[in-house]
Amino acid sequence: MKILFLHGWHSVPGGVKATYLIQHGHQIINPALPDDQFDGAVKIAQAEFDQHRPNIIVGSSRGGAVAMAIKSSDTPLVLLCPAWKRWGTATVVKRGTTILHSSNDEAIAFADSQELTRISGLPETALIETGNDHRLADAASLRAMLDACLAARPRLIGCDFGVPKKAGDQARKIILIEAVKLGSHHYAIEPNGRNARLVHEFIDPSPWKTKRRGWTLPDLVYSLSADPSVKLAAFDFPFSLPISLLRDTEFARLLNQPPFETRDVWTTFVSDRLRLAFDDDSARSELQDLAFFAPWKDKTFWLRRETDVVTKGSPPLKHKFQNIFAMTIAGNAFLHRLKENGHTILLDSTTPTHSPCVFETYPRAVADRVGFVGSYKTSPQKCLQRAMEFMQQQRVRIDFDENVRRFCNTYRTPGNDPDGADAFLCLIAAIACAEEMAELCCGTDREILREEGAIVVPKRMRDDHVP
Repeated sequence: MKILFLHGWHSVPGGVKATYLIQHGHQIINPALPDDQFDGAVKIAQAEFDQHRPNIIVGSSRGGAVAMAIKSSDTPLVLLCPAWKRWGTATVVKRGTTILHSSNDEAIAFADSQELTRISGLPETALIETGNDHRLADAASLRAMLDACLAARPRLIGCDFGVPKKAGDQARKIILIEAVKLGSHHYAIEPNGRNARLVHEFIDPSPWKTKRRGWTLPDLVYSLSADPSVKLAAFDFPFSLPISLLRDTEFARLLNQPPFETRDVWTTFVSDRLRLAFDDDSARSELQDLAFFAPWKDKTFWLRRETDVVTKGSPPLKHKFQNIFAMTIAGNAFLHRLKENGHTILLDSTTPTHSPCVFETYPRAVADRVGFVGSYKTSPQKCLQRAMEFMQQQRVRIDFDENVRRFCNTYRTPGNDPDGADAFLCLIAAIACAEEMAELCCGTDREILREEGAIVVPKRMRDDHVP
């Protein structure tokens, strides 16, 4: 990981904290900052940031104030006892900032960091109390700094979605795989973080959630909303309805509404009437609000979006033999919650792709685009290997933990559905999007596209040696 480390007042490059990060395998940019010219320090730090484009910025004491002052877009900040009240004019920090401070700090009051956390709108967990003094050079504080840097690494997610009624079944069906961006064109699928549940061992008897590899919808909403390090997330469920249904008088009348006309009106309507919560904490608890939408379970409404026609996908409200109906309804309530928390929903080429950004993909289309021939559902191992080869041919490195790989190759839910492989293919779409190797699968009518949305898949590359 590439880290810009900004030292404190009367400090120098190569100190204990910067050295600790180097010893743990990270590339450190550690410029000398003048003590007597704050503006000069900011100018130097800005130049280093612009040249090296680090993954994370660590600022210690006065260096924390410098980190707050430079223009660093969405690059995460880790601030160590930041002296923001003594230097500079910045009084708030960006979303995703982590602050480490000792309550026994003799130089910068711990209350300053409490105030900075509060006025910046950060969660209380963003402020970590550690150490015995201002230096934060003890073993526990050094480890806390490293952990904060690791937690702030940019993450991409692929998620195979599903909405069974019961909580326990959801936590089997909703499978998520996470990759961490380590550097330019370099990612890692590690056995920790959100991936830990894919490979953990459990001993009977234990709580039902610890036996599940996946997520319930409420837990997934909370996890993604609370983590600004997630930059891109690809989901396998329909993000919208055909525009013909949005405009259909009878479709809306069944739920005592005028025609929805637009996707935003429809998703707001769904979200207002579907709680993403269970009645209790048992595995048998159900999302009962789904019953409200039962009048739409009618074959008359099995209509495809333009993007479904292009990718040979199923209609969003189809409910026979599949769970697509519930995925469409509950999935859009889920999207609405993410949008309220600042996520961008990628629908067409005019959508700003500010992070965090979420989009719809289709595993079968991803498998086709990476050059896999056959059914990935019957040969997931071969498909995953082909996807890895495709990314390697595009000079994108993915370090794939063997235990997570084994899970992706073997995990199946009732119906013999390879949900681990589905989630991995969604993740490939997310990485392709991050690498600007993706495109929209959609029709040609822009007005329809704005409401129906597009499916994001990897581009067909001329040099990918598709068999």
